[in-house]
Amino acid sequence: MQSEAITTQQLLDILSDGGVKPSAQRMMILRFLMENRIHPTVDEIFKALQPDNPTLSRTTVYNTLRLLAAAGIIRCIEIGGGDGARWDYQYYEHSHFICTGCGHVSDIDFSLSEADYPAMPEGYRLLSADVIFKGCCPECNAKA
Repeated sequence: MQSEAITTQQLLDILSDGGVKPSAQRMMILRFLMENRIHPTVDEIFKALQPDNPTLSRTTVYNTLRLLAAAGIIRCIEIGGGDGARWDYQYYEHSHFICTGCGHVSDIDFSLSEADYPAMPEGYRLLSADVIFKGCCPECNAKA
């Protein structure tokens, strides 16, 4: 699933708004996430970008993803089950559906408002809330 091409100025604006100093690698990785909304792993991002960028390392991809996530530009989706973390451009508030058959991750239009959050125990501070739905995708349902 691919969306329209992102301009260099859009990338610069997003990084600037997030307080992230632009670099060629950061822009390339952010562009990939914005144009390919497939919830990739670090390895998938590296394998997609490395052929055209032979000096790119997995460490650079990982560190860039962590930096962009800390800035609130992207988010990490921990899906468990040995599949590792997936990465998602935070283009709107949404939740995720994970197929337990094939591992495909889909965006779901569902979010919680602060009024829906449970009361936190004394001294706790909630930073974020992620809702992940699990089940079978249409392809896996058809095989069942």
